[in-house]
Amino acid sequence: MPTTISLTETQILTVLRSFLLAVLPSGTEVVRGQTNRVPEPIGPDFVVMTPIMRERLATNETNYHDAALTGSATGQTLDVTAVDFGEVVIGAPLYGPGIPAGIYVSSFGTGTGGVGTYNLNAPIAPVSGDLFAGTGQAMQATRVTVQIDVHGPLSGDNAQLISTLLRSDYACQFFADQRSDVAPLYASDPRQAPFLNGEKQIETRWTLDAVLQANPVVTTPQQFAGEVVIDLNPLP
Repeated sequence: MPTTISLTETQILTVLRSFLLAVLPSGTEVVRGQTNRVPEPIGPDFVVMTPIMRERLATNETNYHDAALTGSATGQTLDVTAVDFGEVVIGAPLYGPGIPAGIYVSSFGTGTGGVGTYNLNAPIAPVSGDLFAGTGQAMQATRVTVQIDVHGPLSGDNAQLISTLLRSDYACQFFADQRSDVAPLYASDPRQAPFLNGEKQIETRWTLDAVLQANPVVTTPQQFAGEVVIDLNPLP
């Protein structure tokens, strides 16, 4: 199975953008920075988001999830008829007699963790019986800093609005309603940084840093021992 991450940079910025659109005056555009051959937004007031730093906050939190199944697989379809324990998750590797290495669950069919069908990443010869699908998960609590460039005639007021609300219960509740793995921590003090546009004209710009906590989980394949056999060797 490929190593997967549960929370991408795009998803983090999507939550932050939703918050900014909700609190800024109507018509204020919010875009991602560092995009080539893209002109400025048309409106006079707009915001540009640029991720600039990721800092580890704690040692990894590691969990393991085993799943024992009964069923069959043929082609690119896994048919689970019983689950002894655990659940089937997307990205979980499939183990069992006759199953080649590198086979994993690519998407749900009729099943969503238990009995039902699932799609595999590649076709395999028919197999049936006891199957296993275990994973390991490592979560790294991360402080993510996003530079917020606030442009336009209202940039000073808008920067004040953003820096105030990012350190409020309103922001915490808003982020929690969007995702459980991203939360606002605080914002830096706004500072003016005039911007020279493509026409060599000075634009008013205020900039600040939005500091968030993100908890992405990296999932890897993991096999488990169903039985341990211990042999005793006599001492000479």
